[in-house]
Amino acid sequence: AQPEEVGGEAVRMRAWVVARTQAGLASGSKPVRSAASRAVRRGAVLGSARTLTAALALAAALALAAALALVLSLTPGFAGMLTPGCTGALSAVAYADEPAEGDNAVNTQQLPDSSFIYDTSIGDLAQADSYFDNQTVQVVGEAVGDAIRSGLDGRHRWITLSAEGDSSTISVHMTSEQAAKIDTFGKYGARGTMLQVRGTFYLVCPDHDGISDLHAEVVTVVSRGEETPDEFDASAFVPGIATVAVGLVLLGVFYWLRERQR
Repeated sequence: AQPEEVGGEAVRMRAWVVARTQAGLASGSKPVRSAASRAVRRGAVLGSARTLTAALALAAALALAAALALVLSLTPGFAGMLTPGCTGALSAVAYADEPAEGDNAVNTQQLPDSSFIYDTSIGDLAQADSYFDNQTVQVVGEAVGDAIRSGLDGRHRWITLSAEGDSSTISVHMTSEQAAKIDTFGKYGARGTMLQVRGTFYLVCPDHDGISDLHAEVVTVVSRGEETPDEFDASAFVPGIATVAVGLVLLGVFYWLRERQR
């Protein structure tokens, strides 16, 4: 509306100036012609200034709108609102209680399978329930005891893994090649090889008389075992020697008091 008002006022002023100019020219008065010329220039300058002001205001408004749109497009949650064609996607909201269609349908009766790796602990498997049964799990533990042959062919071994800092253990059924990675078994004076075992856990194994075990698929050595022999420490005998000495002193005092009473 502002450019139209400015244009209309300029037209009226030009018409007035033209009329006065024609009147002055008709009368032949030089001052009138000069005044008319100044009025024409003043009207032209005023109209141009107002038009320029309106154009600058419009440009500033457009720049502000563009900056606001850029900020909203970079803000998470608003990018889809400013993208053409995404308004329909925003209006389509799915709820959990509504049945899905096509490939997005979820079977609520589907049982868990072994297609995922669950990084768990030996303690959790030692107290496992049916949730872990027939699941792919991954545990880390120390090889303790000894490697026991499984079956008559000698192609498999039973390995016992012990949880670090805990007394929980689990029996692992692995191949002889995998068991050969163990260089030391944990015992008194030795720390066993730390293994990371990934495989299928059976709460009631159908192949091994219903025991809970882990059938290894991938066996990785985390750290090598090492011997930890006890070192001779003479200071450990000091409390015992002191106790024996005190006992001998008391025995002597008792014997002296007994002889004195005779």
